[in-house]
Amino acid sequence: MDIDGSSVTGDIDQNLLLQFSCMNTTDRDELINQMQRLLGPSLNSNTASFFLDMSNWNLQTAICCYLDYTLPPKLPSMSLKAAQNQETAVAPGACFEQSWSIANTGAEGWPGSCRLIQAGGEPLGATPVYLPPLPAGHSTTVTLKLVAPSTPGTHRGYFHLVTEKGDQIGDTLWVEITVESEMTMALVEQLAALPVPSSHCQVPPQDDQMC
Repeated sequence: MDIDGSSVTGDIDQNLLLQFSCMNTTDRDELINQMQRLLGPSLNSNTASFFLDMSNWNLQTAICCYLDYTLPPKLPSMSLKAAQNQETAVAPGACFEQSWSIANTGAEGWPGSCRLIQAGGEPLGATPVYLPPLPAGHSTTVTLKLVAPSTPGTHRGYFHLVTEKGDQIGDTLWVEITVESEMTMALVEQLAALPVPSSHCQVPPQDDQMC
């Protein structure tokens, strides 16, 4: 059995193996009692009987199957490296893009089932994006196509990289934008279209005066 847990879990495994060497019985009721004693009072007799029967009444195999089933799986690791916001001020309902540079900081590669979803904040019309498998120690850039809210003001959305089962991986990603009114956006565009005055001033020539 390969269980990735804390040192406490490792100690439990060692203790179980030592106790297995002292147990040699084919009595099913006794095997159920032994499994309950080893795993604690939270394990009822029906559950113990199920895993023993599934393991052909082999106590060690039954306990390994039970621990594999009940221990939470190890999640991949992810850290945010940089956020690349394409737009900071947008018009109501405008489409924009947000990119993040993220890294696999764990010891194992990401499976191809990881996806980026919106997890909170202002709804921004985000469609989940699946990420390709990423080896440990590598980085990648993920981009979402978003839609600005229709209400002027500052809005923020939060995003999670999740597993196939929906478990969050690593840091929370976020984006913050300012939605300007259409009148304000039109004024900004008009100001941007104005010609820029030249910085070189022409000085009118002066007549030479005779002394």
